[in-house]
Amino acid sequence: MMKIPSFSHLLAAITITLFCLIPSKAEAVTQDTVSERLMEDIRKYFNMEDEQAFYKSTARYRDYMLEKNNLPNYYQGWTNEILYDVNHNHFYRAMRKTTFIQKDMQRRKADKQLYKATRMRGLIYSLRGNLSLAQKYYEKAIDQVDHSQPGNLFGLYMDLANIEMDTQPQEAMKNLDCAIEIIKAYDSEYEYSDAVGLKVIVAYAMRDWETVNKLFQEYMQLKEKFGKNFSTTYYNYVKICKFVADKRYDDAIQMAYQLTNTTDTYKFLTEIYELSGDIHRAYDMQKKYMAVKDSVNNVIMSEEMVGSANDLQNAELANEAFVNHNKKVRWSLYVIIISVLIFSYIACRLRKRKYMKKLQQQNRELIIARDKAEEAERMKINFLQNMSHEIRTPLNIISGYAQIISDPKTLMSENERAGMANRIMSSTRNIVRIIDEILDISSKESIHFVDKNDLIYCNKFAAELLEPYKMSKKDIEVIFKSELKDNFKILSNKGEVKKILNHLLDNAMKFTERGSITLKCQLDEVENMVCFSVADTGRGIRNGEEEKIFEHFYKIDAYKEGVGLGLPLSRRVARQLGGDVVIDLSYSDGSCFILKLPRE
Repeated sequence: MMKIPSFSHLLAAITITLFCLIPSKAEAVTQDTVSERLMEDIRKYFNMEDEQAFYKSTARYRDYMLEKNNLPNYYQGWTNEILYDVNHNHFYRAMRKTTFIQKDMQRRKADKQLYKATRMRGLIYSLRGNLSLAQKYYEKAIDQVDHSQPGNLFGLYMDLANIEMDTQPQEAMKNLDCAIEIIKAYDSEYEYSDAVGLKVIVAYAMRDWETVNKLFQEYMQLKEKFGKNFSTTYYNYVKICKFVADKRYDDAIQMAYQLTNTTDTYKFLTEIYELSGDIHRAYDMQKKYMAVKDSVNNVIMSEEMVGSANDLQNAELANEAFVNHNKKVRWSLYVIIISVLIFSYIACRLRKRKYMKKLQQQNRELIIARDKAEEAERMKINFLQNMSHEIRTPLNIISGYAQIISDPKTLMSENERAGMANRIMSSTRNIVRIIDEILDISSKESIHFVDKNDLIYCNKFAAELLEPYKMSKKDIEVIFKSELKDNFKILSNKGEVKKILNHLLDNAMKFTERGSITLKCQLDEVENMVCFSVADTGRGIRNGEEEKIFEHFYKIDAYKEGVGLGLPLSRRVARQLGGDVVIDLSYSDGSCFILKLPRE
């Protein structure tokens, strides 16, 4: 049976919520009566559905801390608000706020607080299922945190352990040991019991029953020793792990049904039935888990779509305000013209002529604005349709193949089973890629500068990039050409340049059935730019679509894979690097896109 991921994402949310709502010892020293009362309001509204009341409480807390010039607690107020959004599945809103506070920290030169924004990005990516990006941001936060105050470190080590427990359980144990070492120095009983409880769960994920039993005994001793200071955050989870280790499967099942989170309940039940040998019930629990998870993902996706739609609506409201402003200006000009007519007919004619030209220009601008608004509405509808198709198709593939593979009555060869597993993994990557593209473009829209510290040898870089594509299709010839010397190099961002060229090559593969795809490197002496061109013999770009394809969510072929974000994101990043992505209009055998980058 296909193994289901464990409950680490929920535990990450619980852990980071507790750590962020409880001030560290370094911060607690600066607390006064007013700040304590404001923090109590935040705690009170955190688990309520009245988001306006919660936002008002965090705003009051931030204003007070800013007045006191207490930047650590000021950004803690923002962190609590982002956590509230995450706990209510408002990931789009949370990511935008994270970007805002990161820029605010840089503006205020609050370098010691940057780790909080980085940690929030790690949390968002973790809960969305992108564990590689989550790990990257958590490790970056560890590098950013002030190590002279290790009290800020143990939470980050526990975050890393949460996302590593399935794929790197040994590393998760090491990170928990680091967290416990710091917690002991701070004599924090509440966090110490949490860390030991989490170690029990990691041992369960490793199926190391001896370690589970050993850690469980330590955990229960801490419960008796700490009394009211003992944290029960993971108590039910630890009990389930112990029951499974003792093969008391009925008790484990009963305890799983007592969990407040339905998703975790079905995850546990699937594993318990599988370990007990009841494959059929495990399969039933797995289907229920997938249904609950799909429901949660649909809620999250709907919220993000609503966020995008609200952005478009705000743009339309701004356009309407612009139109109303022009109406007021127009009537004012009418009054001026009438007044001028009284004094001089000739002066009126001259002014009227000048005014009419201006009015015609304004009308043309209004027509353009109206067309853009209509185009934005059409793109919004296409986007919702495309997202439904792009998400449901791989989900259906995953569901269908998972049922076939998990049925013990199905007879198939190892090659067939491996092929189905590959299709499942490919469909999973497609879903993650779509969500990452949406989050990526949302993040990059607010960034105006990209680091350019990588030395790139153009010929070697392009040739290595092209190798995977040479084996993609048998009837397409993949060619590399260069007018540059092998030692020719530029200074840029290698990761972002690779993403752009991969987008261009993927599009060429997608729209080319036969013929060739050519990646060429050359130097534009006039503009002093290095040009990477991707030319194909595919269907080409229709007249009038040369710039539309760079608009968000615009697709030439609605039936092709993708959501229409590749080209807009590529152009955006290229311009941040000081270059651009353009179409070669002189090329007529298909389509040819050119990535231009500064030579120096």
